Amino acid sequence: MRKHYLASGVAAIALAISLPAIAGQTGSGSGDDSATITQVGGAGNFASQHQPGDGDGNTATITQTSALNSKATQEQWRNLNSVDFAVAGKQTITQTSTVGSVASQEDNGDGGDVQNATQTGTGLSGVTPTTVTQTINSPFGMNNTQTSTQTSSNGSSVSQTLGAAAPGTAVFTKNSQTATQSGQTLSSITQLIDGTGTATYTGNTQNASETGTGTRNSVSQTILSSNMDTQTANVTGASSFNTVTQLQQTGSFNDTQTASINNGSSNLIDQLQAAGSNGNKQTVTVDDSSLGRALQFQGANVTGNTETINQTAGGLGNQAGQAQGNNNNIALVSQTGGVGNVAIQNQGLLSGQTGFMSLSGGLVVRHP
Repeated sequence: MRKHYLASGVAAIALAISLPAIAGQTGSGSGDDSATITQVGGAGNFASQHQPGDGDGNTATITQTSALNSKATQEQWRNLNSVDFAVAGKQTITQTSTVGSVASQEDNGDGGDVQNATQTGTGLSGVTPTTVTQTINSPFGMNNTQTSTQTSSNGSSVSQTLGAAAPGTAVFTKNSQTATQSGQTLSSITQLIDGTGTATYTGNTQNASETGTGTRNSVSQTILSSNMDTQTANVTGASSFNTVTQLQQTGSFNDTQTASINNGSSNLIDQLQAAGSNGNKQTVTVDDSSLGRALQFQGANVTGNTETINQTAGGLGNQAGQAQGNNNNIALVSQTGGVGNVAIQNQGLLSGQTGFMSLSGGLVVRHP
């Protein structure tokens, strides 16, 4: 069953591929469906695609071009009895020169699903930002992939979340989310592994990249109560005043967070491990950069964790701060070359506690 729609100007199109004849039966009924929406020109266009939960290899595509303030949404179906069976489906949203546009994708499938959102030359429409929201939200999902790419879209945002599924106990295994922003200013990437409630999270990955010349962008990555998950943030290419924040909450263990900055200036990397986390690793690499700060903090009752900061290839006035609140933790700082670098470590905290560290006027900080 194949459906194709073409719309130009101001349009509102909603597509719903027929629901499965037998709920919960894999490999029958709706496998291999294909749906396409193309919208060119105009403003305020809307496109929506919804695919069933019992098919293998369904594909859906939305393309919006030169359409101000347009919106595109896609969803792999959520069955009312909490069982989702979409496998190896692919959904794609492409928005080009659609200033102030919105892309939203939700994957409720069992495994091997792929969702991609690409925005180019979008950015702000007055005070209306361009946004991408992606969620993997399946009770039994594994090996699903979501990717977001924004290029030359100033003032834009990407939000990616793993979990939490309802109803029922969710298991999220080996899912992947990737967000890339290139040549942007005042943009943000937010990624969350939401391990709250009864959900189980293992072996998932989230990757965020800010590339090309840009300034005042931010990356925020959070892991809530999960196991053996990985988050990676990279800032490259003559960028400045960018911020990377990575947080591991209570109950997270054996997780890995990595952040790197190359060829930047006045950037900040802030990594935190909350009370009660254990066996986690946080690593920062700052290469060929100047006036940057890398801060790492481990709260009370944190054990067996490792913090590493590497500042290499010269640079000027880079700073490293590490604070750890318990025992059996490892803190490592390596600064190679450069002028006026500062490194501060305190283990066991004290002096006002919370995140101690210090210096203040000349920066580093953390304290309260």
